[in-house]
Amino acid sequence: MEIRKGERWRCQNLACQGEILVTASSEVMNGENPRCSCGSPMKKPYVRPEMKTYPSTEETRHRFGAHATLYLDLYPAKRTAQWSG
Repeated sequence: MEIRKGERWRCQNLACQGEILVTASSEVMNGENPRCSCGSPMKKPYVRPEMKTYPSTEETRHRFGAHATLYLDLYPAKRTAQWSG
C-alpha cells in the first residue's frame, strides 16, 4: 500500500482518535494500513466524491469554434464504431 504526502490518516480506536499528516510518501511492505502509536489500525477519512459537469456541445462549439465542431462531430461516430462489435 502506498502512503502519499499530504494524506491524513485517523486512528480507528475511539479512545485514542489520533491523526497523522503524511510529510513524505512511502510504501508499506505488508500491504496493511499503518498502525497508530496505540496499536490500532489507521484509515484515511471518507471523502465524498464530487459530481463534475461538462459544458454542452453547443457551448463548446461557441467557445472554441471550428476545431471543436470538427472533433465533436467525429467523436460520437468513433465511439459508436468502437462499441458496435
